Amino acid sequence: MKSSSSKRFKLVIIAEGAVDREGKAIKADYVKKVLSDGGMDVRVTVLGHVQRGGQPTAFDRILGSRLGCEAAKCAIEGLNKDMPPCFISLNNSEIIRLPLMEAIERTLSVKTHFKNKDWEKAQELRGSRFGKKLMISKMLSVSEIQPHETNRKIGVLCIGAPAPGMNSGIRALVKIAAFHGDTVRVYYEGVNGLISGDSSILTPAQCEIWAMIGGCSIGSSRKTITEENLPIVLERLKSLDALVILGGFEAIFSCQVLCKAPPLPIYIIPATISNNVPGSDFSLGCDTALNSIVRAVDSIKQSAASTRKRVFVIELMGGNCGYLTVMSGIACGADAVYIPEQPVGIDELQADVSRVIDKMERGVHRGIIMRNEASSPHYKNDFVTALYAEEGAGKFIVRSNILGHIQQGYSPSPFDRCVATQFACKVYRNLEKTLGKESYGPEDVVVVGVIGSNTCFTPICELEMDAKRRVPGHASLSWLKLKPLIPILSLPPPAEEKEMKD
Repeated sequence: MKSSSSKRFKLVIIAEGAVDREGKAIKADYVKKVLSDGGMDVRVTVLGHVQRGGQPTAFDRILGSRLGCEAAKCAIEGLNKDMPPCFISLNNSEIIRLPLMEAIERTLSVKTHFKNKDWEKAQELRGSRFGKKLMISKMLSVSEIQPHETNRKIGVLCIGAPAPGMNSGIRALVKIAAFHGDTVRVYYEGVNGLISGDSSILTPAQCEIWAMIGGCSIGSSRKTITEENLPIVLERLKSLDALVILGGFEAIFSCQVLCKAPPLPIYIIPATISNNVPGSDFSLGCDTALNSIVRAVDSIKQSAASTRKRVFVIELMGGNCGYLTVMSGIACGADAVYIPEQPVGIDELQADVSRVIDKMERGVHRGIIMRNEASSPHYKNDFVTALYAEEGAGKFIVRSNILGHIQQGYSPSPFDRCVATQFACKVYRNLEKTLGKESYGPEDVVVVGVIGSNTCFTPICELEMDAKRRVPGHASLSWLKLKPLIPILSLPPPAEEKEMKD
């Protein structure tokens, strides 16, 4: 490995079972010796069992709940018919069932191909994405712009509220572009920088540690591209070969102005904690926000566990999208969630109060109620808190919490970092196919996203959305089908079980 003055450190990660092409084990001490002989100061850290410890992330909690529910469904279905054993797994955002014996055979065959030194086949059996991610990791290791025949210029800016993962996406774009000999010009403070020309070329060395930094290091603003500032924006874009925008609905509104006669291909990478961008099941920042919520609610539940019979009413962000509320409700074990997509009425509120009272009487001495900030114009946090306090008087006490902007902060989660890198790589692969056209049209202004198990590029003009409320079309809310899990997962123990314990 060649040391570079532009990069102050090197990071080498070795799998415990790593081998070379001859099947010989690669150990950390051997790698240390090679690097030390090359004049580098090397330290070795073996993580060991710390990798198994710690609290489960929001992703793991939700995944465990979904897999457990699917396993219960399989067991119930198996009682009614002769169903072969199955292996339950996750394919992107979809839970799938595979024949158990087929899954075991594929797993065992990996070991066989390793023994036969058939590395390509072994890698293929790890999954179609394994090889692609391995290639991405090589592209992300560059520290300088590589020599190449073409030196294309990619513009990057962020529009809207800052979201964890924006920096990870920018870093990935810069490094992938450098790998192909291209440069990335970033515009500071969003559209403001694009209009004023406040920009610079960002090198791989400059954004080396950005993956771990939350927020947006190049600045972001809610100012959008409009008909008034369009002429100067078009003038600025003449120096670019493509434009990548990270953001939410403000980015979409800007691109709606640009897509009438786009001078170059334009890509939107969804980036907002609300996860309300049409054209993708995930947006950068939503997983980090979920983890911030889980940490806060875990602390609240600890308080509830220390005081008998206490209910907390917690308000979450998300605008008119209830994604954060539903998913954190599953991850935190909420008793009820209230979201804009399914407006709550007084009868439902009363039924939820009754369920919480019943739960308390069966020995579960805490309750968690979560509501989206825009779930109802009338039933706000103060009203819901007062209702539970009045109806539960003498049975439990109620406290209100508004989590606020702690949901926007924190270092991006591993999931958001990986999704950001995946989006950046997909943008670049599509870009190589699109560049060179004689002219560009509305179909070249797209949102890159993951829908189900597929990566999609959806033209702005084809997005299904409610622009006024800033939400996707109702049919594309795949997460909404998980909401029925919440009352099931919060069921109290049966009455007879409580009597036996007594």
